[in-house]
Amino acid sequence: MDSVSPAIEELVRRMATDDRQAFARFFSHYHGRLLKFALLYVRSRELAEEAVSDVFLKLWQKRAALVEVHNLNSYLYIAVKNQALNYLQKAGNQPGLSLDEVPMALTVELMTPERELLTAELQAEIQRAVEKLPPQCKIIFRLIREDGLKYKEVAEIMGISVKTIEVQMGIAIKKISVELQQHLQMRSSASASAANRILRIALAAFPFLLEAAANGA
Repeated sequence: MDSVSPAIEELVRRMATDDRQAFARFFSHYHGRLLKFALLYVRSRELAEEAVSDVFLKLWQKRAALVEVHNLNSYLYIAVKNQALNYLQKAGNQPGLSLDEVPMALTVELMTPERELLTAELQAEIQRAVEKLPPQCKIIFRLIREDGLKYKEVAEIMGISVKTIEVQMGIAIKKISVELQQHLQMRSSASASAANRILRIALAAFPFLLEAAANGA
């Protein structure tokens, strides 16, 4: 089973023997990220919850076969994507959910290198820049940066080529960098404070941090 930790592999093996406690831990590990992913498609908390719950129900029903899944991450995300789209088609036009209404636990969480380098202000600017990305570009960026998936996994989930993923990530990095540069230009005119120096350093390092993380995925 590729792309998952030994701990998750062990949970899957235990689930195959009807271990409900293992399933509860598996659920806790994946539920939040899969719910957030479903929200990118249906933009309705209720529909997203139903879609993810249905996927977990089917996982439990087919738990014995789960050990045979080659790439578990891709399998889970594709299942949620398909279920979410099915719900969306059945529901028709539903009122959209503003991202401001999504619980904070579901918002983009930056990886450790950025946390160590960026100020809270810059993190907020990155959040705003991510929200401005085109829909497909935003989904790809979040899957890679937030959920730590590999380019190949995201390509499988989205049904597109790895090359397209690379192009979309390049677009995302460029657009976010431009947004941050504009923010820095407006801010730096006020003073030459230490905070501004931190912002400049972070801005310069931002594309390289993303590329390094992506290459290691």
